[in-house]
Amino acid sequence: MKLGVFNALSRWIDSTKNDLPFNKRVGAYIIDWILGGIFSGLPAILCYGFLTKRSDMFSNLYVFPSLGYKVYWSFLAGILCVMFALFYYVYVPLKIYPGQTLGKKWMKIKIVKKDGTDPGLKELLLRYGLGMFLLESGSVVVCQYIRQMITLAFSFYVDYIWQWIGTILIIFSVMLAAGTNSHRALHDYFGNTKVISA
Repeated sequence: MKLGVFNALSRWIDSTKNDLPFNKRVGAYIIDWILGGIFSGLPAILCYGFLTKRSDMFSNLYVFPSLGYKVYWSFLAGILCVMFALFYYVYVPLKIYPGQTLGKKWMKIKIVKKDGTDPGLKELLLRYGLGMFLLESGSVVVCQYIRQMITLAFSFYVDYIWQWIGTILIIFSVMLAAGTNSHRALHDYFGNTKVISA
């Protein structure tokens, strides 16, 4: 007999068989973390270099006000970073390589809706925007810019606690992807998607 929480979870978790090797999904994630991080962080680095005329290492959005620049530079850089991330994680799999970021294309895997059709804008925004950018908030580089903009906007430091909650959700997400028959991560449930071999 199952306990109440575990019984509820077992009904919630998709147990449909998926033959996708977990290591392909991990490989695609690593590639996307690197390429998506470089691409989405580019606006902040360019803003920093343009303003400071320095080529030293850019650290985070807090650097702009700490160097005496108006806080709107942090928001401009952060919003541009989010837009670049949305291009990489949403526009590319929506319009350029249906269902695939560059990492997924190279690993020959693909995002599809649970019914097997190509994902639309809604599914990709829920999967990446809500699932990865906000909840699993350490899973991609742009998450740190979102947390930093919210901290700067409300003058209340949410960065640390949000990162810890995100880390716990990432661990849960990896456990779902690795340990269930469907290999669906938490963000797949939010977007009503799954990842399959292409």
